[in-house]
Amino acid sequence: MDRRGFLVASGGAWMTAAMAVDADDVRETDTMLRVSGVEIPCRLSRPRGIVSAAVLLLPGSLFSDVDGNYPAFGMFPHAYADIARQLSGHGVVVLRMAKIGPGTGSHVVDAALATAHADFRMRIEVAAAGLASLKEASPRGPTIVAGHSEGALVASLLATSAAAASIDGIVSLSGPASPILDILRGQVLASMRGTSSPDMRTFDASVAAIRTGHRLPDAARADPATTMLASMPGASIDYLRSVDRYEPVAELARVKQRVLIVQGGRDHSVPSDHADRLAAGRAGSPTRIATFPTLNHFYKASAVGLSPMQSMALTRESDPTVASTIAAWIRGDEA
Repeated sequence: MDRRGFLVASGGAWMTAAMAVDADDVRETDTMLRVSGVEIPCRLSRPRGIVSAAVLLLPGSLFSDVDGNYPAFGMFPHAYADIARQLSGHGVVVLRMAKIGPGTGSHVVDAALATAHADFRMRIEVAAAGLASLKEASPRGPTIVAGHSEGALVASLLATSAAAASIDGIVSLSGPASPILDILRGQVLASMRGTSSPDMRTFDASVAAIRTGHRLPDAARADPATTMLASMPGASIDYLRSVDRYEPVAELARVKQRVLIVQGGRDHSVPSDHADRLAAGRAGSPTRIATFPTLNHFYKASAVGLSPMQSMALTRESDPTVASTIAAWIRGDEA
């Protein structure tokens, strides 16, 4: 396995064209994909010059709009817009997709069909629809699927699905190496840093209940470690359970295509050791790691000492070195 690292500062689908947005170097076109009763906004970034490759950019968890903003949570990092436009500056066509949910521009048009989206596996069908749309828009050159955070798991699953033959490589952008409920546990522990002996018994009991389909313990509402879980509606808990079934390391290990793992060193959501664990699971398969020591979960320069919320709230442009590194990897350039 080539693990040399970069260290650098089911209802079917259809597409309808909407408006076009012009920029100096990139032309952007908005589309809507309808997948199993839900219309999902997408945005295609196309370079004005020669096209060298195509990238499908899949969103992570939470409710993100097509640019990678989270209106429902008051966070506007616009990382997906930054990465897409930066990649287009390197001759890459990029299709980015919103994540279904409030404030994202998605719309339920058939409530009965839309219930399918309550299960994580539906994200693979949504991604497959996006891939088909991208291939129609850019049929030549290598096609890469880049998934951010939870979207990295979607990318792995898509790469081993019936769509595998259409995919030439996978980029894991801040992808987790642990199931989602284990990730949440780590985040809760990090938020309690400084506490001499964090009591995680209620949290662990709550996770066990979620995984087995039982109701959360009564103590969950009063325990600061589980307040968030206890406040979630049943549908959200069911979705968490459906995501948690997957082991990201095992799923990425099954991917036959070449893989680039991108990781920020100041990522509070997915700590940097996850990249090493993902790569270790790829034994014998073509894999590279690109590490950006000063960047956060959205690839923004993040000062030492910022809290997780302060880091997530940064709105400066995502570091263009990430996109240039991805573009170089797509071309096959040596690090």
